[in-house]
Amino acid sequence: MKAGLYLVATPIGNRDDISIRALDTLKNVDMIACEDTRHSSLLLSFFGIKKKLISLHQHNEEDKATYIASLIQQGYALAYISDAGTPAISDPGALLVRHMHNLQINVVPIPGPSALVTAFSVSGFPTNNFLFYGFLPNANGKCKKALLDIYQKKVTAIIYESPHRIIKTLELVRQVFGEEHEIVITRELTKIFETIYKGYVGNLITEIESKKDNQKGEFVLILSEPNDHSESSQLMPLKEALEDTLNVVSLNQSVKIIAKIYNKNKKEIYNLALELKKNE
Repeated sequence: MKAGLYLVATPIGNRDDISIRALDTLKNVDMIACEDTRHSSLLLSFFGIKKKLISLHQHNEEDKATYIASLIQQGYALAYISDAGTPAISDPGALLVRHMHNLQINVVPIPGPSALVTAFSVSGFPTNNFLFYGFLPNANGKCKKALLDIYQKKVTAIIYESPHRIIKTLELVRQVFGEEHEIVITRELTKIFETIYKGYVGNLITEIESKKDNQKGEFVLILSEPNDHSESSQLMPLKEALEDTLNVVSLNQSVKIIAKIYNKNKKEIYNLALELKKNE
C-alpha cells in the first residue's frame, strides 16, 4: 500500500455501517493509530483485523503526529481512526492532518459515517446553508454567548452535546431562541435506542426531562434558522441577556450582539450597558 496517512471513518454505532473501502484500508495499512486503542481494538477484532496500534488522542496528538510522520517518511502506510465517525470532526485528527500537510505527506480520506451528516439528513430543515459548532463551551455564560452568536447569524446550526449537559444546554437554547423555536434532537444515532425528536424546544425539554433514559447517550442538536426578529418577544429579557453577554465579551461586542438580536438602537443598548457596568 502506498505510504501516507489514511483518515478512516468508522461506525458511529452500528458496525454494519463500515464501508468496504474502510475495511480494505484497515487490513492493508502497516499500522493503525487510534484515539483509544482499547475501544478500537474491539472494532478491529470484530472484523478480524490485527495490526500494531498507536495511541493518538487530544493530549498527545502533537508528539504522536511527529512520530507518525517519521514512520510514513520511512515508507509505511498508516491509518488513523477515532472512537467513532469521521476523524478530526469534533475529534482528534486535525492537528495530525495539518502536520502531514506541512511535511507534504500524502493524506487520503476514507469517507464514511458522521453524526453531523446523519442527524442533519433526517432533520427536514433546509440543507443549503448551515453552520457546525461541535461542542459548545461548558460554562453557562460562555455557552449562552455562543448561542447568542448563533442566533445573530440567522442560520441553521448543528451542535453536539453530552448526556450530562443536555438539559442545561436546552434550557439555554430556550432562553436565547425562545420557547417555540423549532429544533431537532437526535440521540444514540444508528444504535439500539436511536431516538429522533422534532418540535418546539420547550416541549422537547419536557419530553426529555420526563424520563432519565431520554437523557442517556450522545446528542446532536439542530437549531432551525430564526426567521425574523418577531421571535425576540419570546427571548430572555433584554437586560438579562446584556448582563450575561457583558460577563464574557467586551462592552462594544456586547452592544453589537444584543442590538442586532433585539433589533434595538446601538446607542440605547450602549447606554444601558454603561448603566449596568456602573451598578456592578
